[in-house]
Amino acid sequence: MSRPQPPLPQALPHVLWIGGPPGAGKTTVARLIARRRGLRWYNADAHTWEHRDRAIAAGHPAAIRFEALPRAERWSVPESELIAMSLHHERGRMIVDDLRALPAAPLTIAEGTPITPAVVATVPGGPAASVWLQPSARRVSPK
Repeated sequence: MSRPQPPLPQALPHVLWIGGPPGAGKTTVARLIARRRGLRWYNADAHTWEHRDRAIAAGHPAAIRFEALPRAERWSVPESELIAMSLHHERGRMIVDDLRALPAAPLTIAEGTPITPAVVATVPGGPAASVWLQPSARRVSPK
């Protein structure tokens, strides 16, 4: 008797992906393109707390640990723990789930730091519809 096979990942042909580190200009570029072309803009930062709530409801240990810490201690834990508690990697899957729930039209531009090459690689055709921005070495000072 053969084992049931997991379902194949569903393509998201209605999604363009923009990833990169903080300060690279992802939000600015996505917002401008979306406004000029009448596209939907998915900003991963706008879903941070919704994703945290979903992680807590699912019993994710890092999310529960973060919530249990007194506010004054949240930023004094070791950096490796803080990164784990940020759910950076877990949020990638949540973002893909969010995008799958959207209608196919209009086209969606998805951007955010949790959108990594590893996340986009889980979506058939995703890498061909993605771009990765890098911040400039020269920083523009605020006016």
